[in-house]
Amino acid sequence: MLIYYILSGGHHPFGKAFECEYNIHKENYCLEHVQDVVAKDLTEDMINGEPKERPTVEKCLAHPFFWPNERKVEYLRKIGNQTEVAKYEEADQTLICELDQNGFFSQWKNKLPPELVQKMDGKKKNKSYPDNTLGLLRFIRNLLEHYAEDAANIDLMLVFPDLFGCVYKFAKDQGWNSRPTLKKMFKREDFTIAVMKPANRERSLSIPMDWTSSH
Repeated sequence: MLIYYILSGGHHPFGKAFECEYNIHKENYCLEHVQDVVAKDLTEDMINGEPKERPTVEKCLAHPFFWPNERKVEYLRKIGNQTEVAKYEEADQTLICELDQNGFFSQWKNKLPPELVQKMDGKKKNKSYPDNTLGLLRFIRNLLEHYAEDAANIDLMLVFPDLFGCVYKFAKDQGWNSRPTLKKMFKREDFTIAVMKPANRERSLSIPMDWTSSH
């Protein structure tokens, strides 16, 4: 609840004043003041009505919300290696639609250097990458695997800021994150934790100096 308070700029997931205890009892919560789907996912795990189902501190710190961009890009690369993505040309239409519902990336080629898209499409023997999320994921995988120099000049998290969250949530719902190739990414390692920022930067929170000196 404290994390949500910080991220939302002062809101409570279970409502205000007299409503709060009732909503906690009924497990009625609202996370509308935070738009980041990864932040919502972490919050939902932490306020689970069943205490035994709530993550430990270690698991919270290993949550994708705290991942640096480099780790997020590596996750996308590994997703691109999943069988369902690797065989995107034979993918079931249901899978394509479900993935696209998590995020709309049908115009993704327009956000990348045209010469790069043309070069990589040219390697597909007249079968260019499809204009959907599945095609984008395989494109990113091949870009990172085979065109490292070109990849180094593109900030994928800046070009597609919503992609990681959409793909992570979809993969979690599909059970992909439990696969051996992805599961190990969710263990805490020695990586830099991203700094949380309040929703309203003008209302940034601080700790009084006398409090830190006495604790």
